[in-house]
Amino acid sequence: MKNLSDADLERVGNEVDAMMDQHKINPLMTALCAFLPKHFDYPAVELVDEDDEQYEAAENFLRDALVKVAKRDMAIAIWKNKNSFDEVA
Repeated sequence: MKNLSDADLERVGNEVDAMMDQHKINPLMTALCAFLPKHFDYPAVELVDEDDEQYEAAENFLRDALVKVAKRDMAIAIWKNKNSFDEVA
């Protein structure tokens, strides 16, 4: 993963940006707003739902997570490609 080229990293970034563009509402915020009422009263939860900074933090967290997984996925694909025994058969 550490040896991915700049072109690979750019491709990862483009793929993640395309994934991020597919959703209108961050699924993390949906899960958070469903989870919070178990612990807090509705007025406090409603304030979280209306908090732009909370949405921005969720977007950043989701993008970082997607980038990390996409890098790993690409590194695994490169490793499999280099270590494939299909050519031997």
